Amino acid sequence: MKKGSLSVFFSMILVAVLTLLMTMAECIRIYELNTLAQSYTDEAVESTFSEYNPYLWANYGILAIDLAYGKDNVGPGIMKTRALGFCGTNSNVEEGYSYIRMQPNACDIDEYTLLTDNSGQAVINLGSKYALEGLGAQLVDGIGGNIDIINNIESEDVEGIVNSGNETLTQAKNDQAQAKEDARNDDDPDTSPDDFEDPGEVEDNPLDAFGKMKESFSKGVLATVVEKEAGLSEETIDLTNAPSVRALNKGTMDMTAGNAVVDKVLFTDYLLSNYGYYGDEKGHDGLKYELEYLVGGNETDTQNLAAVIERILLIREAANYYTIFNSTKLRLESESMAAILAGFTGNKVIIDAVELALIGAWAYMESTLDVRLLISGGKVPAIKNPEQFTTNIWSLSSFANVSIKAKDCGSGLSYKDYLMSMIALKSNSELGLRCCDVMENALHATEDYANVSIDNMLCAANVSIGYTSEEMFLSIFGNSTNELGQYTIKRSKYLSY
Repeated sequence: MKKGSLSVFFSMILVAVLTLLMTMAECIRIYELNTLAQSYTDEAVESTFSEYNPYLWANYGILAIDLAYGKDNVGPGIMKTRALGFCGTNSNVEEGYSYIRMQPNACDIDEYTLLTDNSGQAVINLGSKYALEGLGAQLVDGIGGNIDIINNIESEDVEGIVNSGNETLTQAKNDQAQAKEDARNDDDPDTSPDDFEDPGEVEDNPLDAFGKMKESFSKGVLATVVEKEAGLSEETIDLTNAPSVRALNKGTMDMTAGNAVVDKVLFTDYLLSNYGYYGDEKGHDGLKYELEYLVGGNETDTQNLAAVIERILLIREAANYYTIFNSTKLRLESESMAAILAGFTGNKVIIDAVELALIGAWAYMESTLDVRLLISGGKVPAIKNPEQFTTNIWSLSSFANVSIKAKDCGSGLSYKDYLMSMIALKSNSELGLRCCDVMENALHATEDYANVSIDNMLCAANVSIGYTSEEMFLSIFGNSTNELGQYTIKRSKYLSY
């Protein structure tokens, strides 16, 4: 056996070298601890965000985490535990597994945003982002153009014009009848009942047809435009505890809006693609006429559909009134009838008032036919020309039958376009919260998500995870540079859908 020996000097050098090597190794390990801490944090947060609610994504294209996780929990408490669990799995700190041996021990959700925050601004942002992925700039411009076309049609109080003209004519008739009666009963030889012309009559008085249609309208607008009213949805929504009404949970992070004009167009397109409406129900649970609810905000599908139809009717009335009033051909017909009905007065002011009433009645009937066509899937030009009219002022009553529609011109605006224009007039805050109403109503109509609260659903968060790790290479010398013999590391990750 060979013997060896070390000098004291060499031993001292060896200890110094080993200390240097171990210090370098520990420094490298500390660097890796920080790097892997961020990596584990990223992986844990991303894994947590992968647990989004599948129903909202599949049906509405909205990504959000239910913070209750099927329980009664409110706030991000369970999410913290889930993130720590994912982090522990990813870091795998079993002793001897690696030189890392880093233990996650704390998770904080520093800031987070809920879907309902800032009046549903998160829903607006997520919907706009969803739509942007499938839209080009030219399509955005096209959507905005259709909205402008409809909303730029000047409103006209057609009903008021008709009622005013009808009252004027009725009063003129009463005055004429009274004058005739006075002439019959007085002793003045210079006056005779024959001096007073009887009011003219037409076989189908547009003012009478208007009155009958308005009476039917007041009993139920849908009955005047929908052939098979029995087939309408009867779904309802409880508005006593809807997100747009109740006090909501709030997140801790500010949710800012983007470009208001672009977002409105993008979000409108998102709604038209993902929310159901009459004629294109999406098969979602709960309300079927979801877009109509965004416009009307009423408790039942039929009430919301009626509200939309009433608004379309008002728009069409104004457009058709404009066409008749500015058409030489159509004005001649209204003037001729006004002369028959009010010519006995010899008063141009009265005759003109009656003519405007006739134009209003005509526009109303044509508009009713327009709406029938729209809800059956047809299109109507924003402003018709005289050749595109279906009704005739001399026989308006014949068009009262609900099965009669305006002739389809093959181009123009659809029911969907009118819905789009009405939605565009709504404020983002009102739209955002009503969208939350719709989504929560759909969730509650399912067995799996009956207890989910839309104001407990997270869509963005800044997550911090803390780690501890004991010294390894320096500990062999028995001189810890850390009083507790541990390193404490904290890393953050911001993530939003």
